[in-house]
Amino acid sequence: MYKKLFSILMVGFISACSMNTVQYQPDFNLVNDMKDSEMQEMSVGKISSQNSEVNKVSIRGSSMVSTFNNSYAEYLEVALREQLQQAGLYNASSTISIVGELLTNQINAMSFSIGTADISAKFKVLNSGNVIFDKVVTIRHQWDSSFVGAIAIPNAQNNYPIAVQKLISKLMSDRDFISAVQRK
Repeated sequence: MYKKLFSILMVGFISACSMNTVQYQPDFNLVNDMKDSEMQEMSVGKISSQNSEVNKVSIRGSSMVSTFNNSYAEYLEVALREQLQQAGLYNASSTISIVGELLTNQINAMSFSIGTADISAKFKVLNSGNVIFDKVVTIRHQWDSSFVGAIAIPNAQNNYPIAVQKLISKLMSDRDFISAVQRK
């Protein structure tokens, strides 16, 4: 009896030790704003990270790994591409390209009532190889959390793509960014 109970608990514990990120979903309110701002079509180049810590995301002791080669920089790269595609502004052969570096990527679900995600990235926009925009964009996203791990952990996991949406939204609504990529 005890062996069976111990086995069930261990399977539950082991399966809770690692989880994948939730797939990014484009922000459809942002899609409309992007279309209204008359941006040119863009490509998405490499989003990198010099800091290996950005790929070490832990939620109450359970690691959350990016579904894109265990790279959160690549997760951001794919999210940017999907957001542009949804707005009809992605063109792989465009001379205007967004590149960047993921600087921070932290989730905190330790509080009994609030979870947070802090993400920052340095984005550059290149036009035929010339830098026309260069800025660090930072967001903090908060959500309701719980003392109970069975609630707090999935809440944090489900809020990560929302935090990425906020980062992309902050970039896409930045006046300098819009000015750099607007149709002339």
